[in-house]
Amino acid sequence: MMACRGIAALLVCVVGVTAADLCVDCQEDTTTAEPVDLVLYYESMCPYCRAFITTQLYPTFTALPSRVLNVTIVPNGFARDRHHNGIWEFTCQHGSEECLGNIIASCALKHTSYKARDYMPFINCIEASTVHGHELTALHKCAAANKISEADISTCLKNKDGKELLHQMALTTQRAKINYVPWIVVNGHHTTSIQNSAQTGLMSFICKKYTGVQPTACKGGSHASVIG
Repeated sequence: MMACRGIAALLVCVVGVTAADLCVDCQEDTTTAEPVDLVLYYESMCPYCRAFITTQLYPTFTALPSRVLNVTIVPNGFARDRHHNGIWEFTCQHGSEECLGNIIASCALKHTSYKARDYMPFINCIEASTVHGHELTALHKCAAANKISEADISTCLKNKDGKELLHQMALTTQRAKINYVPWIVVNGHHTTSIQNSAQTGLMSFICKKYTGVQPTACKGGSHASVIG
């Protein structure tokens, strides 16, 4: 298949415009390489999680096509839950504000049908913008900026849905048996080497892991610019 993105790429690859250099990713990809699969376990107020999302994960995610990188995020971290009077209650490492942030993220995932291309801009905005204790202000800003329904997220927060969604995130996190956050799993594996490589240079790490035709972003020094 042809990997062509943007109007210029379309002109070159479909119409046959002679200025082929316009199509920087217009190259035949005959491989059957699977995308690198990355799962991030995190909690909304963890400063190291925020740094990884905003300076490594989101810039790399936006720079690479979906054929190269598949991202899943699991907001929960070390939150503890209990079922009381028919409702899930949570205790979070950084206080009740973090629990709210985790639920906002869980609701956003659900309302974007768990499609990373739709929820990652919102999650990046939330992590870059939230001031402790002002999570709803960040929700208002980031929903408007990323075409996410603030009303839908707010409804999710106010009824049982949000807490049930976070409970499911807690179960997923428990199965992963994390020891710290951010906890990064690549292609089903977590090691100290994977963690360190991902946290210090995710773009380069993903480019090396991908076995298919290297996209243009992997040929420019393998560093992604922070988007914010």
